[in-house]
Amino acid sequence: MKRFLAGSIASLLLASAHAQAPEPAVEPNTLATTIFLVLFVGFCAGFVWMVWRNKDKKKEKE
Repeated sequence: MKRFLAGSIASLLLASAHAQAPEPAVEPNTLATTIFLVLFVGFCAGFVWMVWRNKDKKKEKE
């Protein structure tokens, strides 16, 4: 176990030493981000609505 931990720590340090220099940050696409957020919030709201609607139907059956 100690051998495995020592090897994994050493390989992690070596991998980070040989890593490439970080590339410049990419500018986010505002339109794509807005579309994603609208769809994500819409699907979340739709899911909550479907669960809430089906909960009421389940109570009526009992």
